[in-house]
Amino acid sequence: MRFFSRNNRIGLVIICFGFIACRSVYSSMQPVSGKDDCLTKLQPQFRNELYKAQVTITNHTLSGLLLIKEMPDKSMRVVFSTEMGVKFFDFEFMENGEFKVIDILKRLNKKVVITALRQDFELLLMQERGKIPFKVRTNELYFYHGYEKGKKQAWYLTDMSCRNLMGAELSSTRKPLVQLRYFHQNPGSPDSIYINHLNFKFNIALKKLDR
Repeated sequence: MRFFSRNNRIGLVIICFGFIACRSVYSSMQPVSGKDDCLTKLQPQFRNELYKAQVTITNHTLSGLLLIKEMPDKSMRVVFSTEMGVKFFDFEFMENGEFKVIDILKRLNKKVVITALRQDFELLLMQERGKIPFKVRTNELYFYHGYEKGKKQAWYLTDMSCRNLMGAELSSTRKPLVQLRYFHQNPGSPDSIYINHLNFKFNIALKKLDR
């Protein structure tokens, strides 16, 4: 029997690793039916919530207060400022999906930063509320409720009883790009939130303040 040459073996290994790398981490999950309306009752309710916030972007860390407030027209305002009231950013998320930058610190006023922050808070605010997920999958630990988001997907994770919202992910077609986790969630708004970007150093940690 003729064996592969060394170059052929190397090529075969590269192809195998390339195939594995190109596979979606979500493709191995099992499809689920009958959970389409599960998320409706689990959506966090942000009315006028104040969080102690720490935002880390590359080598810079910003600390202050983050306000999430529902406005009379049902739009949502997300304002991050120092405790003295100096704004880092002030965003408006409208009910129809439109987004507006009300104010932003000059050093943060970069397209890549604004886009990342917009996607993070759209994920947190569950802008897909009211829509039916295009797919639901499970990895035997969580249900993943998936929504198309342009060339990306937003996934909302619930426990197997579909009674608790555990977190969310923003992904490419192959792998998660952003992971969001809730901690010690009570009915209404979560007590703590952690958002982690997987492709560069960009994290947001929020701890709810009692008022």
